[in-house]
Amino acid sequence: MTEYEKKLMLTEAEYDVTNNLFGNLSSKTQTNYYFDTGDFSMNKKGITCRIREKDGIFKATVKNHSSKHYDCSIEEDLVKKTEFDPRIFNEKGLSCQGKLVTHRTIIYKDALCEMVLDRNTYLGYTDYELEVEYCENSEKKALWLLEDIAEKLVNIKLLGDVDNLLDRIGKGKSKSQRFFERKRDGRC
Repeated sequence: MTEYEKKLMLTEAEYDVTNNLFGNLSSKTQTNYYFDTGDFSMNKKGITCRIREKDGIFKATVKNHSSKHYDCSIEEDLVKKTEFDPRIFNEKGLSCQGKLVTHRTIIYKDALCEMVLDRNTYLGYTDYELEVEYCENSEKKALWLLEDIAEKLVNIKLLGDVDNLLDRIGKGKSKSQRFFERKRDGRC
């Protein structure tokens, strides 16, 4: 499956204000368990091997991040189970390197786009991001949704102008890249 997404990192204040703008939306928690070799060879190739636990289901996935298109990746689901089973990756010489827990709030969803607000906790660190996943021909709508959020943050004087937020699109690293960078640097 090809995944298209626009994402950008937020400050904690931007996250809190954006979260409050949408009232009492419910959040769900998902946990990514990342697998790699001891020298992180998969991550260095732009490949993420993970088991994601969401709603009691554990799904093993291999995700190839595009080096040419920051907003496109290819995901291959390998297996779904009702229990954590690392053997699918262990048999390939990969071991669990740790986990990243995401508290996700869906702030917009229709047939073409889904915009989420994520608070990610991993290796003793927390970061925040805004992400829009969209269908192949819906990039303009995804950008419009992000621009709408930026305008709201400008209106309440949290941002100076819309470009303060929109200029961050595509400059942040993926969750797995941030996780492995922190792990490599020993910031656990």
